[in-house]
Amino acid sequence: MYIKTCWSPCFWHSTVRAGSYAVAVYTMAMSLCIITYLINILHGGDSSQFYLPLFEADLHTSTQHGGRFCIIMFTLLMLFSALLVVGVKKDVRGLMLPWMILMVVILAGQAMYGMWLVFGYYIYLEGVFAALVDFAWLAYNIYCWWVVRNHYRNVKWFQSPDIEVLEEFAK
Repeated sequence: MYIKTCWSPCFWHSTVRAGSYAVAVYTMAMSLCIITYLINILHGGDSSQFYLPLFEADLHTSTQHGGRFCIIMFTLLMLFSALLVVGVKKDVRGLMLPWMILMVVILAGQAMYGMWLVFGYYIYLEGVFAALVDFAWLAYNIYCWWVVRNHYRNVKWFQSPDIEVLEEFAK
């Protein structure tokens, strides 16, 4: 799939380069919001509804470990988003790869969370609705990953050497 422009619910970007900047800012903001929510849960905040993350975890043991893991992962995502901005600005593919790899891990986790909601709590209608919301958000995150992937591919194409062998010099 080849994407040439980038749209978001509020903005339209004419190139995947500009869209990659927007995706980096989006993932930084998303990470900050999720880290704030996780810190709230770790300090005794509400996670008692079955569709909330860390629902089946004990507040004093597994919630602490799972919350710290998620905070570290989303802190890395914020760092890799900053690297993505630098990589897009300077056309360095190596600075885009960490974001792309970590985002694949997060997308897999998000898909598993939605499946857990569907198969674990399918008898509750609000669980199915929460799973549908999660899958809609997952689809948008996959689209964001494809925008960055297409910019990565464009940079790779622009940086590939075009070697022409001239017949008169090849002898």
